[in-house]
Amino acid sequence: MTIQDAKRIIWANENCCDGSFIFSLHEKGSFSKEEFWKFYKSIVALVECNDEKTLGLTEQINHIYQTVLKYIAFHFDPHDLYNITDLPDNYAEYLERIDYALMAYYRGDPSLVKEDIFESLKDS
Repeated sequence: MTIQDAKRIIWANENCCDGSFIFSLHEKGSFSKEEFWKFYKSIVALVECNDEKTLGLTEQINHIYQTVLKYIAFHFDPHDLYNITDLPDNYAEYLERIDYALMAYYRGDPSLVKEDIFESLKDS
């Protein structure tokens, strides 16, 4: 993935554009694994480049992740009507992948996103 593609995916998620992971969660109430991996890989691409980190980009990535966490919390809140269809049973493993991507991004450490360190959830 190119840096421009990564930034475009992050921008689309930040702006809840049709076809983004956040759009899928917000507008469709659906957990799109395909869009999740695009978002994840966009962070990884920035980690691998390491010189594209800006405050604005960091704020966008953080906001997207906070939004994902909120939607998952809303899904499990018995007093909220929001529901995510297709939420994987192993949703915590998806969150862990983003956690590691964020750590790698902040630290500039690509070793934190190498596929071989993850035992269960693999890019699919």
